[in-house]
Amino acid sequence: MTFLRRGAVLISPLAVLAGCLVAAPQAQAAPADTARAAKPACARTLAAYPILRPGDRKAAVRTLQCSLNDVGAGPVVVDGFYGPQTKAAVKRITDGFEGTGAPHPYRINNGFWTLLFGRQLPDSNLAIGAHGPVVKILQRALRAAGATIVVDGSFGPQTQRVVKAYQREHHIRPANGVVNEDTRFFLGMGGVFGQLS
Repeated sequence: MTFLRRGAVLISPLAVLAGCLVAAPQAQAAPADTARAAKPACARTLAAYPILRPGDRKAAVRTLQCSLNDVGAGPVVVDGFYGPQTKAAVKRITDGFEGTGAPHPYRINNGFWTLLFGRQLPDSNLAIGAHGPVVKILQRALRAAGATIVVDGSFGPQTQRVVKAYQREHHIRPANGVVNEDTRFFLGMGGVFGQLS
């Protein structure tokens, strides 16, 4: 009888410890999954950059919010709703515009998308052979401006052709496909192919 009691006393703490070890990983996994689910995705590359207006609830609004944060106009919560916080960040950018005011001050068009990406470009030239995140930013700016271009982070012949076309569109000389100071200026000011939408 004493032998059984001693055995039970020794086994009880082991059973409790084993139960804690089994339960602990499950308890720890739940918050990590919740945190991952709660963190919004920032897909900056879109097939097309649409017109957005205050009140919109779209996936593209997340891209706008991420891009506003990228250029330092935030912080903006990335929630996919073009509400007061997003509108205030847009205003921080449009307040710097010259002129008598835009007819639709909070409407996000092709020019606004272009300037959001154009303002993220570094103060150094980009040319054929460059690669990486900065080339993706350039390619997004050109796509937002109206070009058909693959956003792959590689400055190859396709990107060079599009840059040359953009330079011709804005009378940038020489139109040699090198993203220089003048090209960055026009992208950062929202210059597009053709008309603003």
